[in-house]
Amino acid sequence: MTLQKAVLASEGRPGSIQGSERDLWTRVLMGKHPDEGLEVLQQARILERTLPEVQAMVGFGGHGQGHKDLWAHTKQVVKQTKAQPSLRWAALFHDVGKVSTFSRAGGKVSFHKHEFVSATMLRRALTRTALVERDVLQEALAVVRNLGLVEAYQSDWTDSAVRRLHKELGEHFERVLLVARADITTKHAHKREKHHERLHELGERAKRIAEHDAIVPPLPKGLGDALMAAFGIPPSKRLGDLKAALEKAVGEGRIEAHREAPYYVEFVSTHRGDFGV
Repeated sequence: MTLQKAVLASEGRPGSIQGSERDLWTRVLMGKHPDEGLEVLQQARILERTLPEVQAMVGFGGHGQGHKDLWAHTKQVVKQTKAQPSLRWAALFHDVGKVSTFSRAGGKVSFHKHEFVSATMLRRALTRTALVERDVLQEALAVVRNLGLVEAYQSDWTDSAVRRLHKELGEHFERVLLVARADITTKHAHKREKHHERLHELGERAKRIAEHDAIVPPLPKGLGDALMAAFGIPPSKRLGDLKAALEKAVGEGRIEAHREAPYYVEFVSTHRGDFGV
């Protein structure tokens, strides 16, 4: 069945989502030309009926409105995103929150915290429609929620900041990076190139830091002995918990990695209340 026939066949069905409609959406989003398929669904009013949150982007933005055409941008980002279910769904919803968060305060266009609003709308829409499995929904949510963090990356970030972001995103880091790379639709080749170079740099830095940390632990050898001597802590679970808390502080960027033991002893001494010593 062609896409056009599939769309026509789905018209007039009840509001509840049937398995065949899930198949239709999967076929559209995972196809070679998802942008064209989405436009067919929009024209056939299936988009409006099934995902009104996405439909709201149609006609939002464009010439004379001070910001880009959100529907055209979204379709292109979906097309540019790797054909994996969670990534394509994340691309479809990554900007839906901009409609409700749009502001022109002081003459400047902004979309304050639209990523979090977009993630909430994604969760509600795909829970309501049951168009995807739970694992796909969870992966897509993580991408939409954290997309802004990755896209905020600049070359002057410290290694601690990159390490913290990488650890915070965990298994979702690569997925977020893939959608972030696709989230550029300008016709200016120079801007596209700079965007891709910046995100490639982030990916390479995160990989290099993780590999280094795997070979050289972030905390130095002998730190346990130094902590026991400084705070009178015997070899025990308490000592292990203290070192774990320091590793967490490194991951959060509160302290630097790969320093000498006195650096960490001084930090614990300065923040005794936080560490219970």
